[in-house]
Amino acid sequence: MKISYGIVGLLFGLVFCACNTSGSEPAPDLNLQPKLGILDLEINGSVFNTVINSEQVSLTRDLPFGTTSVKIKTISLYDNNATTLKAGDVLSVDGTPIIFKIKNNTSQKELEYTLTLTSKSYQNAVQKNGLLRTDGSKIVNKNGLPVSFAGNSFFWSNNGWSGERFYNASIVSWLSLDWDATIIRASMGVDESGGYLTDKLANKNKVKVIVDAAIANGMYVLIDWHSHHAEDYQTEAIEFFTEMATLYGEYDNVMYEIYNEPLKISWSQTLKPYAEAVIQAIRIVDPDNMIIVGTPEWSQQVDKPAADPITSSTNIAYTLHFYTVYHTQWLRDRATAALSSGIALFITEWGSIGYTQNDPETEKWMEWCKANKISHCNWAVNDKAEEWSILRAGANINGNWPDSNLSEAGLLARKIIRAWEK
Repeated sequence: MKISYGIVGLLFGLVFCACNTSGSEPAPDLNLQPKLGILDLEINGSVFNTVINSEQVSLTRDLPFGTTSVKIKTISLYDNNATTLKAGDVLSVDGTPIIFKIKNNTSQKELEYTLTLTSKSYQNAVQKNGLLRTDGSKIVNKNGLPVSFAGNSFFWSNNGWSGERFYNASIVSWLSLDWDATIIRASMGVDESGGYLTDKLANKNKVKVIVDAAIANGMYVLIDWHSHHAEDYQTEAIEFFTEMATLYGEYDNVMYEIYNEPLKISWSQTLKPYAEAVIQAIRIVDPDNMIIVGTPEWSQQVDKPAADPITSSTNIAYTLHFYTVYHTQWLRDRATAALSSGIALFITEWGSIGYTQNDPETEKWMEWCKANKISHCNWAVNDKAEEWSILRAGANINGNWPDSNLSEAGLLARKIIRAWEK
């Protein structure tokens, strides 16, 4: 008698081969079928749930690249069956047969099973897509196919602002593992207290930690000059991005976001000249990685560069930010018009209404992003008492967050990021 289950998605096929422990082939007995009730797997603290239908067991999300073993988090059987497998057992994902038994507590009959887990070949986001570039209004991968990515934005890096506590490699690994994030944003504060201008080395090193971890995890990463007054610090921006391009220009993972959120300043007379100067400095070192340029009025006036785009360099995208409590269909209409003009947009920061997982406006924005292949980073990795923080106060600064550590905004963002097309 053979019964097969398949865990589909990224990683494995489960094959159950049953034999009678008494040595003779039993008559079919429905009570001895391994009708799993619950099977949850765990990797480094991240729980991977399954959906069980008939004889198919499917993961609700893909297992991470390089997985060699999984731990059983929860297992139970229907129909008064019991198994020698138990929570805490570690299962190897290398094709090694795992022998276990299933016994029906009513009939006392017992069968022995062989469980084999094998992995499929897999590429992470950067291996699969390579260097990203703009092609008209689309961002395309190395094969010229339009793509979009979903992930997280860190909070300001500034010393003493609380968000800097989360600037570590463990958080990046956790967001890749548990959230299935494929892009991350390092938001280096510049001119506010505790920022780059106050402590260049500390803030720069925080960014490098995030970038190095993103590369190690096969994620895309935005190096963000997080300022509302970048035009006043053009010399410093050129110095910083020249160094970043020198360090990371060879990596397809890296993109440069040279101005977070300009205020209500002129695009053509102030913002565009600043951007062209910084872009020119980057291109001396790195001729091809994507550069993302902020737009006036907190990166909402995407119509301005649409009417007067930067033409002195290629592979340029423009920033769009939204927070659903403020930004609704009118901003989507403006962004759609900008796309129609031929410029590419990148949502490097967005926030839901906060304090609830029920946000119809976020749903509308995500549908718009999917329809237009727009990448996005959710604000923000922090436990500050703010509606957009993904964490509750006291959450582990190294990741490994149970659901109870996540805010309502965090639970909603994780759901969106996990479900984004990979």
